[in-house]
Amino acid sequence: MDAVQQKQTRTPQTWQSMSIQAERRLAAIFSADAVGFTRLMAENDLQTLQSIKEHRETIAGQVRQYGGRVVDAVGDNLLAEFASAVDAVDCAIEVQDQLTATNAQQPETQRMDFRIGINVGELVADEERIAGDGVNIAARVQSLAPPGGIAITGTVLDHVEGRINVDVDDQGPQELKNVPRPVRVLFVNRAGEKSAPKAESTAVPGFEGRHAIAVLPFRNLSQDVEQEYFADGLSEDLINRLSALRLYPVIARNSSFAYRGDDRDVREMGRLLGAHYIVSGSVRRSGNKVRVSVELVDSHDAHQLWSERYDRELSDIFKIQDEITDSVAGSLSPVLSHSELRHAMQLKPQDLDAWDCIHRGTWHLTQGSRDDNIEAKKWAQRALELQPEASTGYTLLAFSHQYDIIYQWSASQEESIRLAIQTAEKAVSLDKDDHMALTALGYACNLAGDQARAITVLERAIELNPSSALGHWALGSALMLAQRPDEGIPLIEKAMRLSPSDPITHEFLFSLGAAHFLAGRYEQAAQFARDSLKERAGQAGAYRLLGASLGSLSPNAEAREAVEKMMQLVPGMSEAHLKSFLPAAVAERYVEGLRKAGWDG
Repeated sequence: MDAVQQKQTRTPQTWQSMSIQAERRLAAIFSADAVGFTRLMAENDLQTLQSIKEHRETIAGQVRQYGGRVVDAVGDNLLAEFASAVDAVDCAIEVQDQLTATNAQQPETQRMDFRIGINVGELVADEERIAGDGVNIAARVQSLAPPGGIAITGTVLDHVEGRINVDVDDQGPQELKNVPRPVRVLFVNRAGEKSAPKAESTAVPGFEGRHAIAVLPFRNLSQDVEQEYFADGLSEDLINRLSALRLYPVIARNSSFAYRGDDRDVREMGRLLGAHYIVSGSVRRSGNKVRVSVELVDSHDAHQLWSERYDRELSDIFKIQDEITDSVAGSLSPVLSHSELRHAMQLKPQDLDAWDCIHRGTWHLTQGSRDDNIEAKKWAQRALELQPEASTGYTLLAFSHQYDIIYQWSASQEESIRLAIQTAEKAVSLDKDDHMALTALGYACNLAGDQARAITVLERAIELNPSSALGHWALGSALMLAQRPDEGIPLIEKAMRLSPSDPITHEFLFSLGAAHFLAGRYEQAAQFARDSLKERAGQAGAYRLLGASLGSLSPNAEAREAVEKMMQLVPGMSEAHLKSFLPAAVAERYVEGLRKAGWDG
């Protein structure tokens, strides 16, 4: 779990446990974490724990010296608050200067860089803890900082500009997870540093501006030579699996394996290989157990985008290899998409190419509002103007028409279904091996009631990309609507394992609930509906599922409230409306449960 995830996980507990003496106040929030902590622990856990302890003591000492208060220090993270933004920034610069000097005296393998993020915002605090949006933004901004660097928000710059001599590189507005509006982010250049020049493009010629990925050979940290084959096998499988995504060019094995054991800086490695993204990893065996650590780094600024550790029993080495490869490829896909979105958001509209337009449109698509869906269509059309023969623009359009159907935003369900199938078929005609285009077509067929074709098409999509969370979810949903819910549930569960932080997790949860509903397991269905609404409120479908499930059990106030909210979101909901996008037998099950809950539609 990365630092931001840890902070986010702890935040609800922090709120719940605050005393009634808690107060609101404006403060500068200082968030720091170690870069590559998971990888370092895998390579030498005792040395890493000792180093992290020493570095945390250095940081905490400076925080106190500059008048701040350390509020939390768990694992590789440290959270502090300052009354003054000037003190927070001065402290961060001093901390990074000290850590740089310490690292210079250490062997390269034992060096540990920290990222620091600072935000000025409102927080809720008691004597021991702080929480609130200001803390969340500081943690998110910290995750964007380069190793050994400092990232601040625009509000921090407003407080310190003219009061201290600080040189910054403006990264522009950034989309941050669970933050409703873009936040301006700036990187602080410490004394002696020059403003970072604009990095040269690492887009590979012939790939329409798309950034390439290189998978370096995984390192064998065991004494067992046999693990060399396992490490190489993981690297090769991951190259093949990422190539199957067809979204990013992947540097060939022979090129990336030529740098086996090369300890060059990741920025230099990216330049040599022509790769914007570098995937590296290690394998360590102990007895009958194996630990695999993997990380994804942006070679432009050495920013670690993602890391994970896998501990497995060595029972079936090929099964383990496939399992880890699937998991890594599934996790990398949304991380890469988010990184590409960050790149696109920094560009002016007139500078966007088709690839950037697709990422901007996809971001709007996943926001789940009618206005954002309209924006997604506009970006898809813009991408098609720039690159009319690419399948990606039509795929994005197809999904946006499907969202009109799913969220009942369409004035005509029949017209939206026609457009969804038409644009998806156009995407497939342009690239019959594009798994995303096939997924769009399969799900469009599912909404049109043609589950037989949907299942066939979606099985082909998964065959092309076994790590596609979207493909597994769509196939599971098609099987569910084909009255085969217990066959669909494992596929939807696998989608959630492949992409545990997916922007459409609410859809995964809803589909699991719908499958349990059709299987007659109404309590499970109701709980999944609640979980889906926690992920994203305002879903008419989730309220429909909740009302019908509770109505089928024993009508109560919660069931009636769910029906009321469904009707507020879709005032024209009727049995005929349900049958316009659901198989008749499925729609009738919903109608029966909803009427028991008090619906008169």
